Amino acid sequence: MKPNLKTLVFLLIFSLPSVVLGNTFTNCGGDFSVFLKETERYATGIGISTEVVKKTIRRAEFNPAIIKLDRKQRSFKLSFLDFSKRAINDYRLVNGKKQFKKYQTVFNKALAIYGVPKEVITAFWAMETDFGAVQGNFNTLNSLASLAFDCRRPELFQPEFIAAMQLIERGDIDYDTTGAWAGEIGQVQMLPQDILEFGIDGNKDGQISLKETPEDAILTAANLINHMGWAKGEAWLEEVILPKDFYWELAGFGRGRALKDWENLGLKLRREKLKIDENLYSTLLLPQGKKGPAFLAFKNFEVYLKWNDSFIYTVTAAHLAKRLGGAKKYKHNNPSDILDIEQMIKLQNVLRSKGYDVGKVDGILGAKTRQAVRSVQLEFGLSADSWPTKELLRKLLIN
Repeated sequence: MKPNLKTLVFLLIFSLPSVVLGNTFTNCGGDFSVFLKETERYATGIGISTEVVKKTIRRAEFNPAIIKLDRKQRSFKLSFLDFSKRAINDYRLVNGKKQFKKYQTVFNKALAIYGVPKEVITAFWAMETDFGAVQGNFNTLNSLASLAFDCRRPELFQPEFIAAMQLIERGDIDYDTTGAWAGEIGQVQMLPQDILEFGIDGNKDGQISLKETPEDAILTAANLINHMGWAKGEAWLEEVILPKDFYWELAGFGRGRALKDWENLGLKLRREKLKIDENLYSTLLLPQGKKGPAFLAFKNFEVYLKWNDSFIYTVTAAHLAKRLGGAKKYKHNNPSDILDIEQMIKLQNVLRSKGYDVGKVDGILGAKTRQAVRSVQLEFGLSADSWPTKELLRKLLIN
């Protein structure tokens, strides 16, 4: 008879000497072999088969290259125009529409059950792996074991390492499964815990295979997107046209308002015939300043941020979905290029010296740096569009 949850929690806290509170089950760092022994003890204790546990522990290897990649953390140093130009290409647009036809029945099911449109799913499918073509060649168990052992984010990766064993036991992956360096698996790049919870057997073959089976990947992605809060039939991103004398400081997260209020300020939907509830709350996004493309982000856009918290990635993925649905390429008025890394670091250091919070000085135009730029633009009486230019940097250096 299996112990109930309260008994299991008691045993984990009081009988395992290395257990720590939170989502971890053992101490991080130290001796990797000790970590594996503690992992074996925990995994066996929660009911994973002895065979799977022992074989996993025997094969698991620490990969220092994974830790280096984690320390670097993929970050988008490209501007929105540069990144989106690469990401929204003819290959993805043409092949995305081919997937619509090839898996029409599956997409119809995804919409009927989960309320998620085919273009939204397909955009993620394209962005993550080019429809399964580029899934990563890192051994998944080694990646997760390395990250679970490391002390930067053990609360995230220790449960994922355990979940990978459960997927092996269930027959959905094997010991040699490969994927992204951070342990994501399959055509839509999902971590083991999400596959356990949201995985769907789309082709009814008795197995959830996100690597080989598009039907599984499509419905699993739809299930996850639905769980993240997708509202069926509602907008997620729409391109807008703004007057030259617009109040640019109104753009950005935390400064949203109803669509009718935006329209009263002179904003126009590029697709004027589009029917959207005028009371819907939305946020104005200027990913490359006042001369770049402009978008209204509606509540469904929050799902994109839950999928990937990079601002550039999310706006790109959301616009790719619109393009797959028939929208035109965004307009812009030749905005200035993004500062290079050295210039961005100089900007961040100057802003920090003046008392602005830019977060980490890393040469990346993140949320805090954008906010600091907006504040100093307001101070100087400039258009506060949160986009740093060389002129702004020069002005800061002489003031």
